[in-house]
Amino acid sequence: MNRVCFVCNYQDLYEPPYDNRGIPSDEICPCCGFHYGFDDDGFSNKEDAYKLWLDKWIKNGCLWFSKGRKPAKNWSPAEQLNNKS
Repeated sequence: MNRVCFVCNYQDLYEPPYDNRGIPSDEICPCCGFHYGFDDDGFSNKEDAYKLWLDKWIKNGCLWFSKGRKPAKNWSPAEQLNNKS
């Protein structure tokens, strides 16, 4: 299953954001900080939640969120976002 963040395209989440029944993982993306099952709660269209979070993350400088899980040494938020499908 796909373990890519729907917001920032981070490729190495511990779990898929949602299981095959649509249940959120409750994982927080270490890159952008989006919390699946929390930050998208109340949105009938989850894509709206992802777009809002992405816009906010970009506006704030695409800062790495996690204090405990470090980015790869060659991590580039611009490159990560450019590879978003």
